[in-house]
Amino acid sequence: MKVFDVFARFLQFRAPAARDRGGPADAEPSQAASLPQIEVATKPELMRDVFQRYLRPLGGKAYEVRECRISGISYRSALRCVVNYELRLAKPGTGREQRQLVTGVIYGGGKARSIWERLQQSYPERQVPNASPIFEPFSYVPDLEMLVQVFPHDHRLPALSLLMTGPPPELEALLLGRFGPGEWRPEAWDVEAVRYRAARRATLRLTARVRDATTDQTEQRCFYAKVYDDEESGEQAYRVAQELREQAGSAGGVGFTVGEPIAYLSDLRTLLQGEAPGTSLQDMLLQGEDAIPVVRRIARALARLHLGQVIVPRRYRLQNDVAALERRARFLRRGCPHLRPKIERIIEAVVGGLEEVPPAPTHGDLKPEHVLLDGDNLALLDLDAFVMADPVLDVARFLAFLANAPLRSPLSQDRAWAAAQAFDEEYFAHVPKAWRERLPLHYARVVFRMATGFFRRQEPGWPEKVETLIEEAEDSLVGKVW
Repeated sequence: MKVFDVFARFLQFRAPAARDRGGPADAEPSQAASLPQIEVATKPELMRDVFQRYLRPLGGKAYEVRECRISGISYRSALRCVVNYELRLAKPGTGREQRQLVTGVIYGGGKARSIWERLQQSYPERQVPNASPIFEPFSYVPDLEMLVQVFPHDHRLPALSLLMTGPPPELEALLLGRFGPGEWRPEAWDVEAVRYRAARRATLRLTARVRDATTDQTEQRCFYAKVYDDEESGEQAYRVAQELREQAGSAGGVGFTVGEPIAYLSDLRTLLQGEAPGTSLQDMLLQGEDAIPVVRRIARALARLHLGQVIVPRRYRLQNDVAALERRARFLRRGCPHLRPKIERIIEAVVGGLEEVPPAPTHGDLKPEHVLLDGDNLALLDLDAFVMADPVLDVARFLAFLANAPLRSPLSQDRAWAAAQAFDEEYFAHVPKAWRERLPLHYARVVFRMATGFFRRQEPGWPEKVETLIEEAEDSLVGKVW
């Protein structure tokens, strides 16, 4: 049966039970009409057959697509939908299985086909050993007007597949220079993708094993390469890292350090950093260590950062935040129509309560895994969202990830809540008292965003987690949380 036939049949005869369960298929009429393919693209059982037909194996080998699972969805109303799929593949006759990450991108107005045709002419064929390529990098599904990208290939991140083979010569020379005096020569490069956001950015860990040709001494060191889809974000993160690194070494500095900012390569849109040593707060909590003293140290360091003089050219824009919240609300209402009244009340209260305040240096994406402890040093990771903004945004996000860690990990609720309370108490003892009045509003905003994140990832148990977070957002708005 042709994909188009499946698509048409599904749209005409989809079962009421699918609507009752909720999910991306429950689109509002105007949005569904603009990108109706989303109805099929967000159904794993249908997409398994689509990928079986349209993914083109390399070397004449055949693979059976045994399972398709959605690991993330990003939807920009009527403009673009990006769906991440994890495929379980088997080679006929051997029974051997492997997994492959694939991204489907749907644009309005025939843009996907145009991009695919351009890629067919201009994209170089590369072998990517670390990624075990088994399909051609890009495919096109005409019935869905979908561009299919096989990781590590991404037309918005052209440097990604290049770096997965190891650093090119000019980059290798730059990294070898970090080992100090000597004739260092690489024996091996191991490249691992540690994070990938399709069409946005990717983070790679580059592990170098080197030998000094003169002394025969060997060393191993890790570096990180972050690939961006735009020029400004990577350059901004590089400047912030330089500023924080310099201030951390000065008297009365910001309280945090960062991995050494090595370079920003504009032609690759790639930021290079050294590894920041240490153990994350998240790991300390999971390992059962007494993390309360560390939590309090982090709170004091964050207060110093917020009250400090870090130069950040990028500023928070309230109207952008409001627009993003409203997009998330529309998205979540489609997937959880039974929560529509609560979602609307939360958004109305948050949007109505947000106001401009004197900005301060703000991490923008602060959570337990982004803070490392190494002896007496605290290090920050992931500076992409660093901005001049209301500093309580950082506090609300950190508290939300601490308090709700049991939704994502085996951490007990008692340990999570004790850590969150200690952070709250210590932080607000070192900043102006008026700041705390803004916490309930920002906390509700953050847990609402977390709810939409669980929905986008479609992980097991997401409906219950979404409902828990929506209720917590409501409680925060009436002062029942903080």
